Amino acid sequence: MKDDSHKLYYNINEAAARYGFDASKLRYWESVFPMLKPEKRGGDRIYTLADLEILDEIVYLVEHKKHKLSAARQIMESDRSQRSKIKRAIQQLEVVKRYLQDVKELLK
Repeated sequence: MKDDSHKLYYNINEAAARYGFDASKLRYWESVFPMLKPEKRGGDRIYTLADLEILDEIVYLVEHKKHKLSAARQIMESDRSQRSKIKRAIQQLEVVKRYLQDVKELLK
């Protein structure tokens, strides 16, 4: 098997093969997990590295932790909400940091 670790985009069959299942499972998961939205080019699904990271989480929760799909979806939605809050907090802290740097420069 060739090394595809450098690829940026994967078709649905390549993405499914990475996890050892067929494309129909991915198509179904797209309907269950709204955060899994591969691009479509010419009618073909194209999975990015970000999509594969989402799939990694889904596979971990469903296949390894044995959560039902509905529970895995709730966990992932909760995690996304937390990440969003953290991202906003970081952005606010960056604004404060720039302000303090400006004040520091004025005091020199």
